[in-house]
Amino acid sequence: IIFFWVARMTMMAGAFTGQMPFQDVYIHGLVRDENNRKMSKSAGNGIDPLLLIDRYGADALRFALVREVAGAGQDIRLDYDRKSDTSATVEASRNFANKLWNVTRFALMNLDGETPASLGEPDPAALQLADRWILSRLARVNRETAERYGAYGLGEASKGLYEFAWNEVCDWYVELIKRRLQVPAELEGAARESALADQRTACQVLAKVLNALLVMLHPLMPHLSEELWHGLTGEPDTTFLALQPWPELDQARLDDNLEASFAELIEAIRVVRNLRAVAGLKPSQSVPVRFVSGRPELAAVLTAATADITALTRAERVEVLDPAAADANPATKALAGVSGELQVVLPIEGLVDLEALRARLEKDIAKAEKEIKGLAGRLANPNFADKAPPEVVAECKANLAEAEAQAELARKRLADLG
Repeated sequence: IIFFWVARMTMMAGAFTGQMPFQDVYIHGLVRDENNRKMSKSAGNGIDPLLLIDRYGADALRFALVREVAGAGQDIRLDYDRKSDTSATVEASRNFANKLWNVTRFALMNLDGETPASLGEPDPAALQLADRWILSRLARVNRETAERYGAYGLGEASKGLYEFAWNEVCDWYVELIKRRLQVPAELEGAARESALADQRTACQVLAKVLNALLVMLHPLMPHLSEELWHGLTGEPDTTFLALQPWPELDQARLDDNLEASFAELIEAIRVVRNLRAVAGLKPSQSVPVRFVSGRPELAAVLTAATADITALTRAERVEVLDPAAADANPATKALAGVSGELQVVLPIEGLVDLEALRARLEKDIAKAEKEIKGLAGRLANPNFADKAPPEVVAECKANLAEAEAQAELARKRLADLG
């Protein structure tokens, strides 16, 4: 019926004014209920949006709906608990809004009254590794978001901005620059001047990234982005974010190799954190960290990020070795992990109770082997393999592969302990 409404308005406008009323018409899909049924009064499965807005906010509801769009004209399935008038999907978008609020508040606390305009552009020569990475990511997200908006790919645009804001800006860049934003009071002379200059560079990059992010998010979260943008820029209430130009795309910032290497750095840090958890190390305990890589470009990124790795993993020291050097000086009583082509080693002798760790790993192996036996037996049963729904069989196979991988990993870690 929407098609005929549009056709009627187009013909009427053409007949009476000689002009077309629309340049484009975007027809979205239906919003279906939690059981994927069409909402209707007769079915009694409608959702009152005002209840969700009161609980989570209009921007959270809007962003949640847009994020669920898989493609033009595709229907949206919205989960909803009718007993409590809650929605996990909308709550997730509310949490995203809180994340944006908190990161902007963090920026304001550290900008000391400065704005993106007063801070100006950072000196390219002063940019550190994390700065160059986030500016490259900003340029890429800028280009992709503009293309997606232009093609009415609102779902793809919202997902891309969500990933960039939460997983890259908040989870990594902000964490990486925290140590740079705090200049030790005991520093003096040239060392203090250098630290203050580096602090300003971090502030310039953070302000630039947040300013651009809020502009790009504005069509999807207009209320929140407007409020945060005014706080960040200091613009008067008579100036509106909707009237601001799209962020300038700085093609020179794009660096495919840096982004790929930095992604490997992030995974390496995750492996270190996971190994610390396996070892049962306390948060206050420092441990040596060794990276072994045969790729010079990755080794260079790890070496440049030594201070960041130390801060984010509580490393006692960080070594970056090639395979030959690692073989000449092997680590004993250590836990090891792998991230792509990179080996991560944590020597833990003297830091943890090795016997207790061995016992825990043996228990993990026994648990995994029991699960493997049960899943393998289930798959070997013709009544299950032939009669169960394909998705259930596929899930069982995936669980078996995961259990086998966990058992093999625990065996390797047990062997590494000697």
